[in-house]
Amino acid sequence: MFGLVLWAAGITSVVGTAYTSVSFLTSFHPSIEKNKRYWTIGFIVFSTFVFAVVGEPVFLLIFAGAFNGLILPLTLGSVLLAAHYKEIVKDYTHPLWMTVFGGIVAIGTAVLGIRTLLTQLQNFF
Repeated sequence: MFGLVLWAAGITSVVGTAYTSVSFLTSFHPSIEKNKRYWTIGFIVFSTFVFAVVGEPVFLLIFAGAFNGLILPLTLGSVLLAAHYKEIVKDYTHPLWMTVFGGIVAIGTAVLGIRTLLTQLQNFF
């Protein structure tokens, strides 16, 4: 029974992740939206192929986490820059101290994310 529950959790995670990833791609071309089912199946097949070729589940999980960790500094940096453009944000003045501390956090997370990513790649090869 425990194995069945784990299998069901794994399958729903894979399908949910694939569907979400393909949903992000639908803005690139109308044919992706029209053939979303096939793109989702292709994403699952491609992911399975990568997992079978690499064959290191711990490495893949840490690598994916480290790669996702690079999204925070990019997003935070973009928001901090946008907060100071009056064409984007009207009737709001972002405090300078928040921008400074936000910049420190963005730089810190970028450095740590790149360091983790490079360490994981070095350990793999």
